[in-house]
Amino acid sequence: MPKRNESEEVIDKAAFFNPDPQKEAANDADEKQLSNWTPTNLRMVPAFYPLEKSSRFIDDDLSNVASRVSECLRLLSVQAIYNNETATAALLTGENVEMHLSLWRTSGGKHPDGIVVELQRRKGCSIVFHRYSRHILDAAIGDFDFETFAEKTDEDFGDRSYSKKAERLLRTEKSAATEEENAIIAIEIAHGLLMKDRMDARQLGLESLCLLTDPTKTGITTALIASHVVLLGTAQCGDEGQEGMMFDEAPFQEIRETILSLVQLRRIGDEEEFSDDDEEDERLREVLSEEMDGHREETEHMSLLHNLALAVMANALDVIENYDMYDSDPEDVDKKMPARGRTASTEFVAKSFMDDANGITKLELLSTLISELGKAENKPHNARLSAKCLSSLFRASKDARKRARDLGAKNVVNTALDVGTRTHAKLETECKTMVKVLTETADADAQEE
Repeated sequence: MPKRNESEEVIDKAAFFNPDPQKEAANDADEKQLSNWTPTNLRMVPAFYPLEKSSRFIDDDLSNVASRVSECLRLLSVQAIYNNETATAALLTGENVEMHLSLWRTSGGKHPDGIVVELQRRKGCSIVFHRYSRHILDAAIGDFDFETFAEKTDEDFGDRSYSKKAERLLRTEKSAATEEENAIIAIEIAHGLLMKDRMDARQLGLESLCLLTDPTKTGITTALIASHVVLLGTAQCGDEGQEGMMFDEAPFQEIRETILSLVQLRRIGDEEEFSDDDEEDERLREVLSEEMDGHREETEHMSLLHNLALAVMANALDVIENYDMYDSDPEDVDKKMPARGRTASTEFVAKSFMDDANGITKLELLSTLISELGKAENKPHNARLSAKCLSSLFRASKDARKRARDLGAKNVVNTALDVGTRTHAKLETECKTMVKVLTETADADAQEE
């Protein structure tokens, strides 16, 4: 009994209700680190290994460097596949720029003991690479302002960068004709590129459509016409009769079919057939490795086209929904409602687009987009674009919202939201928007039913 009394101590309640802020900050940092990147080993910089110019020497703790870099990648919405054993990461931006991130350990020589962060560009635009690398390297050394950057809107950084060739192509073809006529000419050029067999031509055609459906780069009239071509297969947007120049709308229908085919079937036209002739077995074995390499390259390129097609669709739906917001002079009725620029109702466009998609590809568009959203862990950039398309369709169509609930969209978007919260800021933003749309319209839809 005496020993028990001597061991009794007064409980310090203040310690429980007023925890040490430094310990709290350390715990938060540990949680972030555990959810992203936890490298366990650093390799020495190999002898005679030329470090890239896009590298920085840091005298800091490994966990702090990895935590800052991973949080920066999340805010930049860069997909990262981490390797904790080698302290490396494979990175992919929304502009399809591939990068390789490495952490090295130094010992003597040119640098004292410390860590070297190195970024290498593997594929994609070098200009876009340097925009990202500057922020990533600043974050590694502690010069990146996370709070200020997090307050920026979704489109302030990382806006999709297209081929300079596509931009030059569209500028070159502009003439002294009206904006509507120039828009038709540019769309026909994009159609011609899409119908070619060459991979680079198809990519250029889709990048041109991405530009044409972006009102911040081409103007609202051109973007509106291009968006109706993508969604409805026609440049005639209103109820009025055709005025001005006459043109064949068959290419516009082929553009819509190509976009839907890439989004839902991941191909253009019919699939290629392979020969199974037994007499060619020996020859096939000899060229097997070459064919596998070619097939892998074709698959990677088709994934790129699939991503661009999703971007075109997301742009087009956004233009139709937010036409008034993009119009710089809403009081000018003639400018706002041109003959081929008069927009149909958003609900009509959404319903027609979904119905036509089902008829063209024999697949349900909503099911395809929700399935794409469900792959957020492996394809966050595609998931983000799918969420953007779904949000536009849900705001426009009650039937789309009802069908989405039947398909279990709520569970899918919650899972994608968790992925976005941990690794991809733009995906997080789009998923929150989608959840908000479904939540705000749920009561109204239930009352109407």
